[in-house]
Amino acid sequence: MSRMPLPADRLVQPKLVGYDPTRPRPWLERLAYTLFFAALWAMVILAYGAVPALFRRFGWLSTTAGFLAYAVVEAVLAFLLAAVVALILIVVLRKYLGKVQERVGPMHYGPAGVFQTVFDALKLLGKEDFAPKRVDWLIFRIAPAIVFVSAFLLMVALPVAGGWVMADLNVGLLYIVAVSTLGAYGVVLGGLSQGNKWGLLGGFRAGAQLVSYEVPLALALLAVGVYAGSLRLSDIVEHQYGVWHVVPLFLSFVVYLVASIAELKATPFDLPEAESELVAGYNTEYSGMSFAFFFLAEFVELFLLPGFMVVLFFGGWHGPLFGLAPGSFAAGVLQSLYFLIKVAVWVWIFLWIRATLPRFRDDQLMDLAWKGLLPLALVGLLVAAFLRMFLEVL
Repeated sequence: MSRMPLPADRLVQPKLVGYDPTRPRPWLERLAYTLFFAALWAMVILAYGAVPALFRRFGWLSTTAGFLAYAVVEAVLAFLLAAVVALILIVVLRKYLGKVQERVGPMHYGPAGVFQTVFDALKLLGKEDFAPKRVDWLIFRIAPAIVFVSAFLLMVALPVAGGWVMADLNVGLLYIVAVSTLGAYGVVLGGLSQGNKWGLLGGFRAGAQLVSYEVPLALALLAVGVYAGSLRLSDIVEHQYGVWHVVPLFLSFVVYLVASIAELKATPFDLPEAESELVAGYNTEYSGMSFAFFFLAEFVELFLLPGFMVVLFFGGWHGPLFGLAPGSFAAGVLQSLYFLIKVAVWVWIFLWIRATLPRFRDDQLMDLAWKGLLPLALVGLLVAAFLRMFLEVL
């Protein structure tokens, strides 16, 4: 990227002592992204592989006290993993949008632009968590927690390698649908509890959008379950040893892709918090850590939705093991790397869409869900059922 032109009459030039923020440093950018990815990989190995292996190695899971200690440790690690994911994706989003829109701050404020997010976090921590007089106080406070807990609970069912999952549920697909619906409740309640028209409109928009797009999303998940013959996510990954599901279930994949972007409430589906229309929509009256919970949940979902897409359609953790024994810790480490690489590709595609496409109108948003995605999802479900019957006959 070439040197960015700055106005000569600018009163405060964005520079640090001994560091020119407008000078491109490709090697520093690559180093920063490599360190971000390595930190995320290390947290995934710790939360999904190392700690469970340690508890099994010493037999602590066989006692009630050991199992409770394991549950507490895993909950803490899942929270830390969610925080690390959110922090890294905030940096990546700001840097990518800064590159697309040629904004100096996110690209070069500090080495590789990392200071931008640090100061954003300090700003949120230092802000007063203020609630206006007219709000429904209890619902106003509970709504951000509902949204964050919903995203947090989804991490429990995400398999990142063979045997590396916090809870290998036999109804994993139904769990995803149920828990993701809780987040919609939090967003709607947060908007309706504020006592102003911007929050009210944002809450109504969020309710209509999330409910509309959860229907085709659930049908796309059901199509995968029908074709794989199981609702367990690990079984669905194992079913893709020959051919990834994206090939036979391409229609369901397209439905999942569009509906998941709508579930993120990001451009071009950002009507619930459209800044040019609703100030900040359901976020209008939130500040401090209450706003941070909404913000963190959005970026955790930006990791989880591509993660489940990889599990359902792109073979999950499948990849060459180079002679490592399947089920071993070393194989799990390598498989988690394959999984994270696939997720990183799709996260970048989600950010690319967010940075380039314009916002839909409200009527276009509803038409796409009910007249476009819903019929397509039903066709995809029929295709999955037909293919399943054909495979059973063979």
